[in-house]
Amino acid sequence: MTAMKNEFKPGIFLGFVLAELGKLRIYISAAVIGFIICFFTDNYSIIPFVVPLFVQVIARSNLKYRQRHLSALVELPAQTDAPVFIMDRQGQIILSIGRTLDLFQEYGITHIQDLVNPELLDQVLEMAESETPQYTNISSVEAFSNITLRWYEIKAKAMASGGSTGKILVWFQDITLRKNYDFRLRDLVRYSDSLMISLENLAESGAEFEHLSSFLLKDYEAVFITRADEKKNLSGYVFKSVSEKIQKSDTIMIPNESLAPINISRKKAEIISDDMDAYDSTADFLKQNPLDPRVLEFIDAPVRNFITYNEADLSIIAFNFRSKISSYEKRFFEILVNNYRTMVMLIDLEKELKNTPNGLKAEPLYISESNIPGAE
Repeated sequence: MTAMKNEFKPGIFLGFVLAELGKLRIYISAAVIGFIICFFTDNYSIIPFVVPLFVQVIARSNLKYRQRHLSALVELPAQTDAPVFIMDRQGQIILSIGRTLDLFQEYGITHIQDLVNPELLDQVLEMAESETPQYTNISSVEAFSNITLRWYEIKAKAMASGGSTGKILVWFQDITLRKNYDFRLRDLVRYSDSLMISLENLAESGAEFEHLSSFLLKDYEAVFITRADEKKNLSGYVFKSVSEKIQKSDTIMIPNESLAPINISRKKAEIISDDMDAYDSTADFLKQNPLDPRVLEFIDAPVRNFITYNEADLSIIAFNFRSKISSYEKRFFEILVNNYRTMVMLIDLEKELKNTPNGLKAEPLYISESNIPGAE
């Protein structure tokens, strides 16, 4: 590890000197000091005025030069979106700067209890005052703020000069995306359970696509669910929610040679997503992502973003997620499609069994050593 060099840089130092010379208060201060010296010494000359001026300029420039990196470091908590502040043991805000100060002034926040659940104060204090955080039961606290409508992970530490009754440094980390991901995974588990319970009914009604669309349309405005045929063409339906009712399009077939994102994702075997904000115009967005005109016509709304993925013969593309499509959402969508493909296979099996007399296959397959290649 290389040591940081402390080389004196005249150019940078001169910049601080010139900046100080341009400040009116330097001249006012030097004039006051010079007048006092002249008054008590009864020696009126320019020297008592010039010397304090240059002493102040050199001293202040030297101090700012030495602390220039520290000043940049202090700017970090001022620019972060998540709150960072100093409070006392009663939770009263002692110091905040930058965006945190703007937030507190906007909503009149003077205590940490104004920002998050008041019951969390004791946990924050316990965490902050622990001499050995690794041995305490609380290393961080998760909380939802009704002010910012975001989830935070809160950490705190008693400041070195504060002691047990002094100042506490508190910093928040925005974990909203991660918490939403956790909540959606829980919803997916419940959805999978309901799908298993409804397996037989779905096999009879053939409404498995409708079942999935009702789940996806809680977070997306439209979804196109397809399956591949023998020629690798995709065929399926677009679903959208209108006045809390789900509407279904006619059958739409995407040829195998199409350059639509749902096809490209299938051929590359990877998740593809894009956002309109990355483009100057809708034309540029659609040029990069040639969505099928029939799909766009049925959606009948500007496409802000989309995500698409496939498993086996199942391909799904969802449109207009309620926020930005993050890495968490991509991971969730991959898990969803994977789980749903498993359910579709079970539904297919259920249909096959129901169409076979007595619910059994006419020619069941038995595996023996003679069926295994290389077996003697």
